[in-house]
Amino acid sequence: MAKMDRIYKLKIAKLTNQLSVSHQIEIADIKQIKSLGFCAIICNRPDGEIEEMPSFEDIEKAANEENIKCYYIPNTGPQAISKEMIIKTKAALENSNGLVLAYCRTGTRSTILWALAQKEKMGTEKIIKIAKDAGYDISFLSDRLI
Repeated sequence: MAKMDRIYKLKIAKLTNQLSVSHQIEIADIKQIKSLGFCAIICNRPDGEIEEMPSFEDIEKAANEENIKCYYIPNTGPQAISKEMIIKTKAALENSNGLVLAYCRTGTRSTILWALAQKEKMGTEKIIKIAKDAGYDISFLSDRLI
């Protein structure tokens, strides 16, 4: 699939009043993301995961043109999540004065990082319910959310 051949539209799932998650975004989505009020983007997808996806550098360049701050916190999956990634996620959320969109391939890895960053603020059941209501089953994380 060529970069510009989209078979789906931008699908955003709201987790909190501040954070929403999405599947892989494209350069062409940045203006729409801005129009929806997002002031920051967190990229949780490692560059080069698949050949067709835009690089973080390209997303960041387009986002900066729209005055959207970008954070690169690549996540290859639940087993690869480090304490540093959780700290960076917390910092990105704390340093953003407005709506934040985090993305990866499907939104799941972004949801998992958010969940682990929130475990001190919210109970396990609440985190899992918020994720489920947004369409993400992260119940397998319950032991790590205690």
